[in-house]
Formats: sequence, structure tokens, C-alpha cells
Amino acid sequence: MSGQIAVSMRFRVPAESLRDLITSYYMIEVQGPPAATVEDLLQPEWGNLRIRLRSEWQALDDEGRPVEGLNAALFGPTSHARPVIARPGKLLGIGFTPLGWTILIRTPADALADAIAEPQGELGESIAALREDLLQETAEEAMFARLDAFFEERAHGGNRKEAQIRAVHAALLDPELATVEGLVGRTGLSQSVLGRVCMRSFGFTPKLLLQRQRFLRTLAVLANGDPRPIGQLLDGAYVDHSHFNRDFKRFMGLSPSEYLAMPRLILKAAMGSRDRALGAALQGLHELATGTS
Repeated sequence: MSGQIAVSMRFRVPAESLRDLITSYYMIEVQGPPAATVEDLLQPEWGNLRIRLRSEWQALDDEGRPVEGLNAALFGPTSHARPVIARPGKLLGIGFTPLGWTILIRTPADALADAIAEPQGELGESIAALREDLLQETAEEAMFARLDAFFEERAHGGNRKEAQIRAVHAALLDPELATVEGLVGRTGLSQSVLGRVCMRSFGFTPKLLLQRQRFLRTLAVLANGDPRPIGQLLDGAYVDHSHFNRDFKRFMGLSPSEYLAMPRLILKAAMGSRDRALGAALQGLHELATGTS
């Protein structure tokens, strides 16, 4: 980080009709001298669309190559931390549930897993037009209203696999469910169908999704500054502290102590604001509003 810089995030819930499809809208605002930068790690998350309003940012793709300069970018679901660099300005984000990604983005999640891409085709043209409309607005609430209208129109028709996606999502959020066999039993899907649903809508295999969820449950508690010893904070699916440390290194690329020593200006702003506005500090722990039916 260079220069004096401050980061704020403001979250909004979407229209009621979209709350099972979109986890939130959020505005990221970075304030500071023009040359100032802030670096952070985005924890594993579901898919997002991020639209540049007045900002410069850079993220690293799955092969460590910088991605920058895009007016709009699809961030696929991730299985590991993603480094980002932000400069003063504003960035508008839309977080999707796996169901929302399937219905609104209409691209298989595994095709963009751990990847960043510029929207293409009809979606790209629609988002480019949406961005132009957003730039005409001066009030954030008017921007959020435009987002509601845009995504409500795209949501028409739903998806014939919706019940399966809902069942998998609900099962992944259950801390007592720790095995693929348990997922099969809970969802009523065969192992092959479960695998296809997970890859297409969630981006990863059932086993990796379960591992990611147990990690995120513990990360949410750890990053929130809980003063208890770390052994008391671990998700029940962990055998011991060393088991968690291995997962942490795998998903974040560094040790827990190294992570907690980072400034984490973006994530601290995000987790606190998101928890207050939406009741969940991490997007990956977001619950569907209307259950599984």
C-alpha cells in the first residue's frame, strides 16, 4: 500500500424477486491521492460482476497474469484467494448465488471457475449498455434501481434445474454435512447428477465445495477478531489445528498468522459492512431467502 488511503463499502439487498439470485449489490469506494494503491486478497467466493464507474483496479487471473482496464468483468466462482490492487475511485459489484449465476449469466460456472473474463456476446452488449445508463446516474439508489430492472428482465424463464441447485446450495450450508455421500443423501441426487449440478452451477466438484465451505465458516469467525483460541474456532469438520492450517494455506496461499498480519483494508470494510447489511460476513455463506422448494 502506498499513500494515505481509505476504503469503504456499501451493500444493498436487491429487489425481493431477485434475492435468491443476487446476494447483494455493493459499491466499493477508495479515497486517497491519485497514485495511492491498496492491495488485498479476496477470499473464495461465488461469482460476481464488477463494473468500473470511476476507478482503476487490477486482479490476477488463475495463472497469475494481471487483468486490468476492463469496464466490466465477470469474476467466476473461486477456490482460492484472488489478489487485487485498487486505486482511488468507485467500483460497482453484483454478487450472484449459484442459482443466480445459472439464470442471469447463463454460462457454465466451471467454464469461468477461478477466472476473470470480459462479458461477451449478448450479455456483453447488455452490460455495456447498462454501464452507460449507470454512468448517467448521480445517486447510488438510482443505480441500484437500474440494476434491479436489468436483472429482473433477465430472470424471466428461470431454469429447469432450479430445484436441484437449491437443494445443493442448502446442503452445502449445513455444517453437519461433511461428505459427498451426505450430499447425495440430503439432496436425493445420484452422485453423477450431483457432480454435474455442482460443476455447472457452483463451479467445482462436490468434494472441493464441501472443503471450501468448512474453510469459509472458520475464516468468517477468525477474520472477525474472535478472541478465543483458534482451536475453539475451528469448524467441526476439522480434525485438528494442523488440518485447518493446511486448508488455509491451500485456499489463501499463506498461513493464518500471515493473513491476520495483513492490513486487509478491502476485506475488513467488506466483511463488517456486509454483516451489518445482510447478516453474513462472506458471500460464500449466503443463504437463499426462500428455501429449497
